[in-house]
Amino acid sequence: MTGKEQEPIPFGEYSAIYDLIYRDKDYAGEAGFVAALIEQHAPRQNDGPIRVLDLACGTGRHAMELATTGYVVEGSDISSGMVAVARNSAAERGLDVRFHECSFQTADAIQGSFDVVLAMFAALGYLTDFADFELTLKNVAKKMAPGGIFIFDVWNGTAVLPQYSPHKVRQDADDKRKVERISRTTVDAVAQQAVVNFDFKVEYADGAVKHFSENHHVRFYFPQEMVDLLTALGFEVLLRCPFLQPDKALSSGDWNMTYVVRKMSGRPTATGQGQQRSAA
Repeated sequence: MTGKEQEPIPFGEYSAIYDLIYRDKDYAGEAGFVAALIEQHAPRQNDGPIRVLDLACGTGRHAMELATTGYVVEGSDISSGMVAVARNSAAERGLDVRFHECSFQTADAIQGSFDVVLAMFAALGYLTDFADFELTLKNVAKKMAPGGIFIFDVWNGTAVLPQYSPHKVRQDADDKRKVERISRTTVDAVAQQAVVNFDFKVEYADGAVKHFSENHHVRFYFPQEMVDLLTALGFEVLLRCPFLQPDKALSSGDWNMTYVVRKMSGRPTATGQGQQRSAA
């Protein structure tokens, strides 16, 4: 992290109810989207399985879905609560998925190299400082095997600015608890950041009630800005598309934009220096 004073890491108490709130999220469909990108852009280097590292994996739902389709998957998250949920879920499903407790900025500590590195659900947006973004891309490059790819999605500023909702209420329940999440969002168009304040109320079946809050600071990007940042940090863009729509051109109204990138050959990554690529 940078030297700035940091707020508490998000997804602390949130981790215990995260899967309830997102139980209707189509993780299988999203994993299928990722798998299609992998098969197109990360050809197998040998007869072994494709190795995938899912950074900021949360409760591990994408990682586990990919593991069921034959990929060798490891996941990592900065939240100990999220990692604990992921490990328990993988054990319950009988899946051999290793999970690490690392941030983007410390992901270089994970052993081994991977054919694919992922950062799903706009997780890179939590890197609101360029120094952290640059360090993360450098760590991603270290974890990528030769010819490997990095797949991620981020918020698209051209959609966020006109479309964001200042106030939302969401309610979910199962047989053990009922959850209400109130989100209040403010946007700084100049800094390209949104602050999302979540207020939670959890009512348990035994009558207990719990309240807690979290603030989430999220950076959004503009499409060409992201291409320029990636190029400056030593990556080439193989594909840019709306989330879940690989065959569609990105438009200004697409909230989440997906990038598939690879390290440029012949120049160091994340230094801004080195020889330029020759013309194709």
